[in-house]
Formats: sequence, C-alpha cells, structure tokens
Amino acid sequence: MNKRNMLLNLTTLWLVFAAGLSSGCSKVGETEEPQPASGADRSIRLSAGLQAVTKAAVGSGAAFTASVGGWESVSEADYGKAASWLSTASVTASESASAIALTPKRYYSQNGAERTYIKAWYPQGTVEGGLVSFAGDETYKGDGTDDILLSGEVSGSALDAAARTLAFRHLTTQFRFTVQGDALFGTTTTVRSITLKGTGVPAGLDLRSDALTYDASSGVTVPGIGGTQTITEQVATVGEAVMVPPYAGNTFRIDVQTSEVTYRDVLVTVRDDASTLPGKAYTIALTFAGYEVTTHASVAEWDYTGTGSGDVTTD
Repeated sequence: MNKRNMLLNLTTLWLVFAAGLSSGCSKVGETEEPQPASGADRSIRLSAGLQAVTKAAVGSGAAFTASVGGWESVSEADYGKAASWLSTASVTASESASAIALTPKRYYSQNGAERTYIKAWYPQGTVEGGLVSFAGDETYKGDGTDDILLSGEVSGSALDAAARTLAFRHLTTQFRFTVQGDALFGTTTTVRSITLKGTGVPAGLDLRSDALTYDASSGVTVPGIGGTQTITEQVATVGEAVMVPPYAGNTFRIDVQTSEVTYRDVLVTVRDDASTLPGKAYTIALTFAGYEVTTHASVAEWDYTGTGSGDVTTD
C-alpha cells in the first residue's frame, strides 16, 4: 500500500470516528431519549380527543398545542414532584381520538417495574411543584376567554406499551349573556358592564387535584362589552362568552351596569344543577323592565342537557 492510499484510509477512519462522537451528543431537552440497543419498542404512543367541543373556545377542528408530562414511578404518581419529562403535542379538537406525536419523542423507562404516569393540559404555562402557571404563555389571554383543558391520567411501561388515549375535558363553566327590555324601558339605555361575583379568572391548575387556581375575590367582567349595546325589545347577545371556575352551588350573583343605573348583587339561579358544571355552557337572559331586571338561565350548546331559570328584583 502506497503512502497516498494509507493517508486516505486513515482520513476515512478519522471521519467515521468523529461522526460517531457527534451522533452521541445533544443538548438536554432538544432530542428524544435514545432507543435501547436491543431494539425493543419503548416509544410512548398516544392519541387524544376533546369532549363536547361545540361552542367551546377551542372548537371542533381547532388546533392547540398541549403540554404533556410524564412521571415515572414504581408505585403511583406524585404530581407534586418535578416531572420526569415534559413534551408538547399538537392536537386537533375532535370527539374522536386521533394519534398525536410528542415533541421531543419519549420512551418508557427500561426498568420494567417502573410505570410512566401521563397528564396533558392547555394552555401550557410553566410547571413547578405540581402547579401550572399560565402567566407568560403566549396563548393565554387572562380575560375570561381562555378554554382550560386537562386530560385524564394514563399510564404505561416498557412491559405495557400499548397506545393510550388522552381524553381532554373542559375545566371551566361557560356563560353567555343576552339582554332585552320591555316597551316601558325605552331604547336609549346601553349596557356598560356585567361582572360575575365570587369567582376569578383561571390563572393555572393544580396537577395534584386537577383543580383550577384563581382569585375568587376579584370577580370577572364579561369581555367584549363596549358600552354600545342598546337594550331594546329584541333579544341581543352582549359581550363574549366568559369561562370561569364552576360555582360550588347553583346560584351566583352579578353586577350589571347600564348607562342609567347599576343593578348590584343580582341573583342568578340554575335550577336543574346542584352546582354550575365544568364543560357546561349556560345562557343567562337579562330582561329589563323599568328599574327591575329578571334573569333566566338556560343551557347553551356546549352541553346538550338540562334547563334552569330564576327571577329576581334588585334593590
């Protein structure tokens, strides 16, 4: 072998060796976990669906990117601890589950005694000590129009790696408001604001209890009321749908400010339910007659069952 060929062979060996070194290096969190040398398929395979999507902020056919977390344990999951891994998944809202891909891709632990417990949520936010904070998430508005989604827990292992389905559900109750006045009320009064009392804008969720976190003392003002909606004899929708944590009972109070007078602590009663329910939408009809306002609650299309009504006279 001449010197030229020897140099070429040495160069080739060095390039192969360097490529091997390069393929074994990656930044933490940027690439998937390595597949075991045995070739056994430990990949985590998931599909996802979303219940009752009609009239939701995340409606049927809408795409959203959820955060997906895995907690590895030989017993049950402790969601108060840091997740073993976090990924994201693009989901298209549909009541029929379809396959989703984790980014980065994840694998079950090679320890056959260990299971991976998985939950997913939207908006993604940040996670610490089992608490998800939505603040800073670019998809989170924080004005009562956020549709908060959480999946039920699924689990699997290297010995039980069948595909699992993440069933997302809505954590909030949705309210829509309509207004109508009688002939004596006139046609010049406008709605300036409607405020739901005893509740707050969802700010995050607790993965340990699957409960929303919020400030109940702040109240929530219905978004999208610009003060231009005139109260007439025709029923008119006012503002946008607002989504808040469910009330513990079937009654709650609202303040309604018009250009003429403010109606304080108006009682709304949902008669068919012991409490307002997550994943259920209610339309609250406000009927004005002179200096009185009557409320009527009915179930909108987010959920298809039940009705409710109530009558009040303000002070």
